[in-house]
Amino acid sequence: MSRKRKTKHSSTSDSSFSSDLSTDSSDFSDSSDSLDSLDRFEENLKKKVESSDSDFVAEQLKKKKKKNTSKKKAPSKPKPKSIKKDNKKSEKKKEKEKKKEKEKEKEKSKPKSKPKPKSKPKTTTTTKKKRQVTKKYTVKEGKPLIKKLFKTKNRPFSATNIVDNLESKITTSTVKKVVEELLKESFITEQSWKKAKIWYINQANMQVPDQSVIDNMDDDIKAMKEKKLLLLKKHQTNQNEFTRLNNMMPLTKISQEVGELKTTIGEKGEKLEKLKSQVEISPEESKSLNKNYDLYRKEWKKRKKIVLDVFSQISEGSGKSMKELYEDAEIETDESVEMIFNQTDIDSIKKSREEEKEKEKEKEKEKQDD
Repeated sequence: MSRKRKTKHSSTSDSSFSSDLSTDSSDFSDSSDSLDSLDRFEENLKKKVESSDSDFVAEQLKKKKKKNTSKKKAPSKPKPKSIKKDNKKSEKKKEKEKKKEKEKEKEKSKPKSKPKPKSKPKTTTTTKKKRQVTKKYTVKEGKPLIKKLFKTKNRPFSATNIVDNLESKITTSTVKKVVEELLKESFITEQSWKKAKIWYINQANMQVPDQSVIDNMDDDIKAMKEKKLLLLKKHQTNQNEFTRLNNMMPLTKISQEVGELKTTIGEKGEKLEKLKSQVEISPEESKSLNKNYDLYRKEWKKRKKIVLDVFSQISEGSGKSMKELYEDAEIETDESVEMIFNQTDIDSIKKSREEEKEKEKEKEKEKQDD
C-alpha cells in the first residue's frame, strides 16, 4: 500500500521523503549490529508515510474545491416585476374590450344595407410583341431571282451563298428545288467535291462579245478615267476658293469699317481746307523748314537713345519698370503725347483708341444693366 500511495504524492513530498531516508540509512549503517536501531527506523518510516499521505490528500481536496467553485456560479435572481405596470396593462385591455362591445352594438342597431356586388378582379392583359415574320419566296417566285443572280454575277455559288445574296428571303430547301429545275433546263452546271456542291451558269449559253467590242469598251474606260481626273482637279480648286472666301471678312463688317473710314476722311479733309485757307507758304520757306525739321529730328533721336539707355540701366538696378520710372521722373513719352513718325506708331495709336472706345461702351452697358 505504501508503494502505491508513493506514486500519487507530489514532487515536493517525494524530495523531502528521500532526504529523510538517506539520513536514516546512514544511521542504520553505523549501528547495523543493534536491533534497537531497526525498530526506530521502522517507526520513523511509518510516521513519515502517514504525514506525507495527509499532505497529498489535503492538496487534492483544495484543487477539487477550486474547480467546483469556478463551475458553479451563483444564479442570477429574477428582477421583481413592478405591480403598477401590470395594473396599467390590465386597465388598457379592459378599455379595448369595452370599445369593441360598443362598436358591435352600433352595428346591430344600424339597418342592414344590401351587400355590394363583389367586383371582379382586374385581369391584366399582357400584350406580347409579335415578331415580324418575313415572307419566304416560293419556288415560282425564287426562280427568276436566282436566274438573274447567276447572270449578273457570273460566278460559282453554293446554297448558302444564294440565300445570303437574296437576304435570307428564301430557304435552302427551295433553293435546292430551283437548282434542280435549272439543271434540267441546262441553264447552269454543277460541280461537286465530296459533300459540297457548287453551281455556275452554263458558259455555252453566254454571249461572248467580239474583239472590236472589247476594244471599244477599253477606250471608253480610258476616256472616263481622264474625265474623272479633270473633275477631281476642279473640285479641289473650288474647295480652296470656298475656304478662302469663308476666311474673309463678312460684308456686314466691311460696310461698318467703310462707314467709319468715310467719316474720318471727311473730318480730316475739313481740317486740311481750314489750314490751306489760313496760311500761305512760299517754296523757299518750305525748303528751309524741312531742313530745320531734319536737323532737329536727328538731334531728338540721339538724345532719346541716351535717355532710354540711362533709364534701362536704372530699371535693372532698382527693379522697377520703365513706365514707373517715367511717372516718378514726370517725363512725357512720345506715345503719351501721340507723336507720330512711323506707320507702326500710327497703328499702335489706332489700337489704343479702339480699346478706349470699347471700354467706354462696356461701362455704358454696365450702367444700363444696373
